[in-house]
Amino acid sequence: MPDPSIAVALLAAGRSRRFDGDKLTAQLAGDPLWHHAARAAERAGFQRRLLICRDGMQAAFAREGWTTIANPDADRGMATSIRAAVEACGPATRLVVMLADMPFVDASHLRTLAQAQETLFSRYPDGSSGVPAGFARADFASLASLDGQGGAQSLARAPGARSIAPENPIALKDIDTRLDLAEARGLPLSDPESGQPSSSA
Repeated sequence: MPDPSIAVALLAAGRSRRFDGDKLTAQLAGDPLWHHAARAAERAGFQRRLLICRDGMQAAFAREGWTTIANPDADRGMATSIRAAVEACGPATRLVVMLADMPFVDASHLRTLAQAQETLFSRYPDGSSGVPAGFARADFASLASLDGQGGAQSLARAPGARSIAPENPIALKDIDTRLDLAEARGLPLSDPESGQPSSSA
């Protein structure tokens, strides 16, 4: 289980441009969409939990056990949220970055990213690397210098970085459109109490 020096950052500052509304507060299985990713991080055992949201949205993203941080530069891309997380994680020795629009990510995959020593990305079905991803403190300077929409993709090509596919085949499914949300309602979520699949309808 991650030790207290490992932080997790849940990025929730996107514009939801393709969704026609705020996707992160849309309902899935009776809860706001972002709650499912937050619960996965909680089940993984992270004690230092950061949530990065748009400025003015702190109340909508308040959750017990999380530090909510406003990103006034959110429109400049995901990199600004990653930088905000790095600035807020203090003396953490490792940082796991995850997205709030991934309701199927599971605790076991997050633990794998947290417990690695190297830069470790998630490997997508098409072979690409992306978040969730785990970064050692040696990566923090590079994360703090990121710019634009690409997030931490440039670090995936750095020497020593590797990727791993989650055991759950839908763990990396994200919600970008209302059609995505409709499809998600027919897929099994991991139950927050038992860890067993449950209906997301």
